[in-house]
Amino acid sequence: MAKEKIKKSNGIPFKEEAAVGNYAEYSVSRKTDKHARLQRLGFIGIYLAVIAVFVYFFVYLTPLFPIVGVAVIIDYILFLATWHLSKVEFTYIVEKGNFHIYRICGRCKAKEVINVKLEENLGIYPANDDDYKAALDECEVKLDYCEALNADDIYFAIFNINGKKTAVYFSAANKLLTTMKYFGGENVVVTYVRH
Repeated sequence: MAKEKIKKSNGIPFKEEAAVGNYAEYSVSRKTDKHARLQRLGFIGIYLAVIAVFVYFFVYLTPLFPIVGVAVIIDYILFLATWHLSKVEFTYIVEKGNFHIYRICGRCKAKEVINVKLEENLGIYPANDDDYKAALDECEVKLDYCEALNADDIYFAIFNINGKKTAVYFSAANKLLTTMKYFGGENVVVTYVRH
């Protein structure tokens, strides 16, 4: 099953065509999880509340039935403005020895959530390998920027971020790992990944 190519969103200042030297880029869509389902349920609640308010005021209190059609238009506008926020994508970029992670919510501008130097890594390991469980347990903070924690090809990178030992989960690809090893050295464990 081939992954669909994710369009690059505005706000990512890097382009592979303009890259100098070792450059890698990989994008994944976040799988629908409990948080996304709750967010979508909240949006549906808001849409239904708008209709209920219009029906109450313009059918029950005052007999202006045609105004209820405005509620449908408002709901449609709300849907267009909010529903895409529950669709999250991550783009990983290794460029000039830095590891960048961008988070994109639907049509919104990409937001950089991680920017670290790979040479400062304390280890980059496959998340499903028990040999590296102790390194993960030592981390004070765990940041999840992968498609799903139970998915294949999930890695974690350990960095000191804001004075705390932090594990950053990400979805790996061959070129991404190879480029990370080039800049990160012996602390980067490269195993077989599907992409």
